[in-house]
Amino acid sequence: MWQTFLVNLKLHLREKTQLFWLFAFPIILATMFNGMFGNIAESFELHTLDVVVVEDTAWKASYGAQTLIDGLSSDSSASDTGGFAKVDSDGGSKLVNATKVDSTAQAKRLLADGTVQGMLQVVDGRLKLSVSQSTQSSASDVMASSSGLNISLTVLGNIVDLYNRNTDVVTEIAKNNPTALMDSAVTGSIGSTNGYTKEIQLTNFKPSGTARYYYALLGMAALMAMSFAINAVTMTQANLSALGIRRSVSPLPKLRQLLAGFLSSWLCSFLSLTVAMLYIRFGCRISLGGREWAAVGACLVASFAASAFGTLLGALPKIPTGAKHGLCTALACILSLFSGLYGQFAMQLSDQIAQQAPVLSLINPAQQITNLFYDILYYDNFKPFFTTAGILAAMSLVCLAVATVLLRRQRYEYL
Repeated sequence: MWQTFLVNLKLHLREKTQLFWLFAFPIILATMFNGMFGNIAESFELHTLDVVVVEDTAWKASYGAQTLIDGLSSDSSASDTGGFAKVDSDGGSKLVNATKVDSTAQAKRLLADGTVQGMLQVVDGRLKLSVSQSTQSSASDVMASSSGLNISLTVLGNIVDLYNRNTDVVTEIAKNNPTALMDSAVTGSIGSTNGYTKEIQLTNFKPSGTARYYYALLGMAALMAMSFAINAVTMTQANLSALGIRRSVSPLPKLRQLLAGFLSSWLCSFLSLTVAMLYIRFGCRISLGGREWAAVGACLVASFAASAFGTLLGALPKIPTGAKHGLCTALACILSLFSGLYGQFAMQLSDQIAQQAPVLSLINPAQQITNLFYDILYYDNFKPFFTTAGILAAMSLVCLAVATVLLRRQRYEYL
């Protein structure tokens, strides 16, 4: 039996078409996803802004403005970190990289030649922010805004506005009721920005917003791997290949031939799915929350299911090998639509099916394979993961049982 296992394994690895679709194609598609979605998360990150500070007489008289900018500015050029916001020793993000000049004329020259993106100065006791024309154009450009420039400018503008409001409040209190400044409750409430909502994390790990597309891709890759099992079964059928004729008259029992073919297809499916998963994790940087070992287990379960489904397709009688491979590809593509592979519309459709027709989602192997990776990422414990694995195992056993019945009933009048 083990000799048959090795022969099947060699035959699988020599099929160039299969190697492309099951090893190269998921990597190519994941690379395309990374190119399309790779900068989405970056667009929500704060970036360091290069600003020029006009340290004239009005600025030196405004101690609050000096303290504010000292807290926001970085110690070195933002170019040292690729333009990303710096992090200080306390873990906070540095928002601006300040260049200090003595006059407004010098600051305007730096704005005009593109050396800095904005200018900060004190006018009539209030902090004023100006941005260069090129920065304004970049912020208005949809493509350029994906770099996070809009968010950084908005944050800096809100900080400046909050500073000016607090300055006005303190000035008004000092003019009309100076003794109130001795009350710690009053001074503590100045500048308070308490909101009515707060952000909490409900899941085990904060995943990338595009992780779902990659996991749906793994579901499709697993179903495409059914072709390994289809080949393993058809190689034992005398009416489909010359090798099947020789094997039908060999002394090795057919059950052991099928078991060797199943194990070889399971191993190849597991390897192809694991390679795709590792590329998504380390090549595309889609984190699994430190549960990479569980993802390997998910690949093992998914490849077992794919081999079982492929065995059933391979056992279908009176269908040529090419038609079975076409059916495999069609099923993988169609079922992946309902697991959310083909964009936002497909994701919404998948969510609607899961909410309104959960039975259809339950019997969709592509969705269940995708759920294996969801369960790893979104839940604190592994109960949902084992539940999904149990569903796939039950579906696999049913497919293997049906395939066994079909293969036992196949007889040939002549070869």
